[in-house]
Amino acid sequence: MAKTICPRCHGNGYIKVKDSIENPTETIHQCPQCNSQGEIMIDEPRFKNIQKERDLLSVAHIKKLEEEIDMLRKQKIYLQSKLREKNGESKT
Repeated sequence: MAKTICPRCHGNGYIKVKDSIENPTETIHQCPQCNSQGEIMIDEPRFKNIQKERDLLSVAHIKKLEEEIDMLRKQKIYLQSKLREKNGESKT
């Protein structure tokens, strides 16, 4: 058995519950899944699978962010070239 962060309360030990759609006031309740401990016990093979999934998600998230950074760099280069063109044309 291994401990992992409670997926319901995300380790806080409590959850916030809205009263209703009409009355979105939140009330705080103790987390019933982890008994307000913030962690739950799970069997070892499942824990390893969860860790692998988290690692894969992290890699995918990092790759997506790197692609966004690359796109922004290309946009920056394009906009800088357009600005240079504009400044070059306005000086003549």
